[in-house]
Amino acid sequence: MLFLQQYELRENTSKIYFNGSVWESVNCGKFKIDKRGYKLFESFLCEFNDGTIVESQFSNIRLGNIKNPNSISVFGVGYLGIGKWKSKNDKKVTKEYRLWVGMLRRCYSEKFHKKYPTYKDCTVIERWHNFQNFCEDIQELEGYNDWRNGIALELDKDILRNAMGIFPKIYSKDTCIFITKKENLETGLTYISHRISDSYEEEFSSQIDFAEKWNLSNHCIVECLSGRQKIHKGWTFKVKE
Repeated sequence: MLFLQQYELRENTSKIYFNGSVWESVNCGKFKIDKRGYKLFESFLCEFNDGTIVESQFSNIRLGNIKNPNSISVFGVGYLGIGKWKSKNDKKVTKEYRLWVGMLRRCYSEKFHKKYPTYKDCTVIERWHNFQNFCEDIQELEGYNDWRNGIALELDKDILRNAMGIFPKIYSKDTCIFITKKENLETGLTYISHRISDSYEEEFSSQIDFAEKWNLSNHCIVECLSGRQKIHKGWTFKVKE
């Protein structure tokens, strides 16, 4: 619900946008005009069927260009919610929004799962389906301040629980921290590489270090290990049993 006390409310006496009149938004269903106006009728308060109240100007009401921030809009589960956290600042997407959408994409995008099937069983805690909750909670995660200040870190859901022998595959406040990309790719497994040209073999545990050593693509190594790619620059890869 919108906190109405922050607005200067006036009685709605409009003959067009009268109290209780029902209108249709483009993407968020029907809404009705609240009996109170706002700022001498420059805007009206509009209430959606789920009880969410937003303010809107005449032109947007007429065209249906009103969005319900509590309406699901991202990968079938995510919604912006009502609060201080924005998806854009000065028409530029915020880093919090990019992080949130990326997390939801990994868990709920069928297109993403076709390319990276290991994420099929991953989920996001329901509280984090709300963008506002997500932004509030990640401030308490290890590494947040470094990430916020521009250090290249990634949101990881595995390293905390894996150290305890638990593999939940869920993004939540209790399972996530910010870590480097290199740390994020450390799986604890040992891999065996085979160079076809001379049958040279080498064991390694860090995919990034091995890729840098031999001028290879870390992404392609992952693709080979998953079976989606057979050979990368004359090398094959497998997990050591």
